[in-house]
Amino acid sequence: MTDKFDQKIIACLSQDARQSNAEIGRHVGLSRSAVSERIRKLEDQQHIIGYRVELKQPQSLVAAYFQLTFNQGCCDEISAILMSYPEIKSCHSTTGDVDMMIFAEAASMVELNNLRSRLEALPRLTRIVTHTVLEERIRR
Repeated sequence: MTDKFDQKIIACLSQDARQSNAEIGRHVGLSRSAVSERIRKLEDQQHIIGYRVELKQPQSLVAAYFQLTFNQGCCDEISAILMSYPEIKSCHSTTGDVDMMIFAEAASMVELNNLRSRLEALPRLTRIVTHTVLEERIRR
């Protein structure tokens, strides 16, 4: 269970995971050593499961969300197929009328359309809806 200090530490790390423990301590009102110990506990308890590098993407990339609906449950099988498509950046199983939501980026609209064609060939697919991204508004 996390308390208000842990939540503030997580918020600081979410904004910039490279900031020092002393800097985080100044923001949350704790000492550097207290922040360090709390981060270690958050990692041990798997509240924090990792850190990642976020690379700036070239402005020329195009992106889209694909909603996929299948005539029967097959998300494990489909996920295994989708792993080989490098354009796919994330894929989520969802509830409701849509079985999967995919986010993809490609170098051009032609490549994005080629990905859609490959998705259309997936087994048991009954419906695909594409939402092209115009502009990213928030990234956390």
